[in-house]
Amino acid sequence: MVAGVGVGRSQSCWRCRSANQPGDGFCQQCGASLVQRDNTTRYLCAAAQISEKYANAAIREFLVEPLRAIPPAPGVDTSAVLREAVASRTRRRIRDGVLLVLALVFLFVNPTALLFWLLAAVVVAMLPGRFRVSGPADLVFAVGVMAVAAFVLGLGLVDDLTSSRSSGSSSSLGYSDLSGADASPVSGLVRVVVLTAVLSLLIFGVLLADQLVVRFLVFQRFRRGAFVVDGRTSPSEWERRLRGLGLEGFRLPLGRVAAAEESVPDHDATADVVVHREFSPFVGAGIPLHQKVITLPLDPSGEHTDPQGISVVELQQHVGAAIDRLRTTSSLGPGRRLENLTQREQVLVPADRLVVDHASVPEVLRDLDHPPAGRLPVEQARALADSAVEWARYYRCFRVESWDRDLTTSCYLHVGTDQRMLYLEWQFLALLPIAPEFRAIDRHRDSAARLLADTFLEMWTLPATLFRRTASVFRRFKPLRQDLNEVVPAKYGADRSLRELAQADRVQSYFQDVDVERYVRIVDATLFRAVGEYLQDHGYSVVEFMKMADPVVNNYDVSGSTFVNSAVGSNSTVNNSKSAKGK
Repeated sequence: MVAGVGVGRSQSCWRCRSANQPGDGFCQQCGASLVQRDNTTRYLCAAAQISEKYANAAIREFLVEPLRAIPPAPGVDTSAVLREAVASRTRRRIRDGVLLVLALVFLFVNPTALLFWLLAAVVVAMLPGRFRVSGPADLVFAVGVMAVAAFVLGLGLVDDLTSSRSSGSSSSLGYSDLSGADASPVSGLVRVVVLTAVLSLLIFGVLLADQLVVRFLVFQRFRRGAFVVDGRTSPSEWERRLRGLGLEGFRLPLGRVAAAEESVPDHDATADVVVHREFSPFVGAGIPLHQKVITLPLDPSGEHTDPQGISVVELQQHVGAAIDRLRTTSSLGPGRRLENLTQREQVLVPADRLVVDHASVPEVLRDLDHPPAGRLPVEQARALADSAVEWARYYRCFRVESWDRDLTTSCYLHVGTDQRMLYLEWQFLALLPIAPEFRAIDRHRDSAARLLADTFLEMWTLPATLFRRTASVFRRFKPLRQDLNEVVPAKYGADRSLRELAQADRVQSYFQDVDVERYVRIVDATLFRAVGEYLQDHGYSVVEFMKMADPVVNNYDVSGSTFVNSAVGSNSTVNNSKSAKGK
């Protein structure tokens, strides 16, 4: 819980513990937020170090295609997370390269043992579920199984040795190359056993060292109060080396992302541009919760025979002002979260249409040799609200961040009119909490026994992963191929943000569940009332419109029965994959 939210009391900073004046938003000593803690970047940096899948997905999405749009990611330092992904991938490639060399030497020294090891690894890999050593008892079990395997292998070696003695030759074991032509079979066997043991210890040591490096970073350097966003500026030389691996090879794409993230002097004077390549245009907002589409005839009220014309932008601004007033009603949101409610104007553009008709919106894409613009002046963005271009849509996004920015609820509003009928569309989405395995770095630390057990299991299954590790060492991420006469939209459009790649498949508690519903209902009711007020003030009848607010019509719940792909509700989950975005 964030300290010092009480009104009229001095606030104690959660980071440096210094006292601050009531009402201060940031610590006067260290600059930390006193309203909310922002751990998102720290968790995602840890995710890049912990998860190979996450790191590779982040690199593919943001650093491979030089023309791809960078979607807005509130609360996330995208450059920092991508630097971590590059460093962790480089570290894994070094680790896997060393393991491949040791495996090749093992194959030359003792092919029989490697074959047996491979069979044992395949058996373990085929067990139902993911086998995981969870404590000392499982460690004893794993050691026992390996001891039995070593005993069986030893019996085979003894049998081969006996056969070799009876035939007077050691060629059946293949030890003569290692022990010399005049060496005895026993001497050759001893040398093979010693070399096998040494290679096994080296492999175990490489895997253990990698585990210790990750442990050092995520539990020591990424903990609260010690995390440095840019590892290259860390006072620890080890940390600078580990978090700086491979960055030079991605210097240009990392620089492009950093440039796209740079803040503009007047943030309110610009609108975000989101170019998407998949079904959902709401990149970075999470999963869809609730959608409402209304078409309303614009009939004059009985008191007005000549109503005023409706401006799409003016209606959007009226709704925005009404929702902005929610920031003063702190008791509606736990932790006074509505005080931090934000709104942004956005232009949502599909990549497949943009690359074909980019001449229609040169302000978004100048030509096919440049990436799409990340921001537009608000005047140009609002001009698209009444534009004849049907595929470049102007939306206003209202966003509430809660639970230390771990849970975000967004509402996108789009308006259209021909002065005879009004079209309203608003869509609610939720960016779910970061996956528990990435947030666990603050809750507990694995014991030494667990660390050794996990390393032992990884070593046990090593032969079954050699193909994947070989691909990891030699694979290069390459941009999509594009023919001279064909443009690939995926080179320009974004799919998911870094935050979406790391989200869990559901909310993590009952309170998060009801908070999402709370913000959806508050914003929905406020939006509905604001539209009604605007229509009434301009002389239009709101009878039909108010009927649409009836609870029987406007019913939805968070149990998963009405929400689309909802991860909100006690029995609801969402598939955090590309397939979940289509319909």
